[in-house]
Amino acid sequence: MIFEQIYKEFFKIIYSYIITRIREDNTAKDIAALTWQKVLKNFDSFDESKGNMRQWLFTIARNEINMHYRFYYVKKVLSLTGFEDTNLSDEKGVEETIMDNQEKQTLLQAMGTLSKKEQDIIALKFYSGLNNRQIAELVNISESNAGTIINRSLNKLRVVLEVK
Repeated sequence: MIFEQIYKEFFKIIYSYIITRIREDNTAKDIAALTWQKVLKNFDSFDESKGNMRQWLFTIARNEINMHYRFYYVKKVLSLTGFEDTNLSDEKGVEETIMDNQEKQTLLQAMGTLSKKEQDIIALKFYSGLNNRQIAELVNISESNAGTIINRSLNKLRVVLEVK
């Protein structure tokens, strides 16, 4: 596969994973850009014997997210603005766009009630297309533990979302 095909196929799900973990649009865009820069830079070194393309891409995205959290306080202090972009789609009306944004914010707030590990595993499950075994390998836990964490996290989210 060539880079352009990979980018077109995986951009949305990689970005969805990142925004779910970061919960802030501008920062998620920056991390997505860093992820794709790293993918492009190392594209020729991809080794299919170590895992499939999807696993490799999500590993890079996950590493970039972890790097962001390591330097979170420095970035926060050096941030020039704390405002979030609010782009209105030409295809949607203002009311529909506002409702969509409110639903996304509600879900992201609910995700914030989970531990970082739970957030990571839930985001991997629903945005990466990886199965429990692949997620377990990526985060260094057993497959059954991955399934348990996913189930318990979803139950926590259901409770939080029912209250709201």
